[in-house]
Amino acid sequence: MVRENEPLYGPASPKELSRALECLYTGQMNVAIQARALRMSLERLKQLFNAYVAERPIDINDEEVFSAGLQLTWPFA
Repeated sequence: MVRENEPLYGPASPKELSRALECLYTGQMNVAIQARALRMSLERLKQLFNAYVAERPIDINDEEVFSAGLQLTWPFA
């Protein structure tokens, strides 16, 4: 975890950054928390994530996009 006065270095490897961006893309992690874990600035991670999302457009007409991780739970099931 980065402290306020600690210098920022960035992720240890491209693979670590790739995994972090995938976690952000799938909604498993908060951007600010991920930036702190990667030891990089929030603004830089936002830029990288925006580029990552732009490369992966979502087809809103594809039914599998919306039904793929959908599992009804109580009280709707």
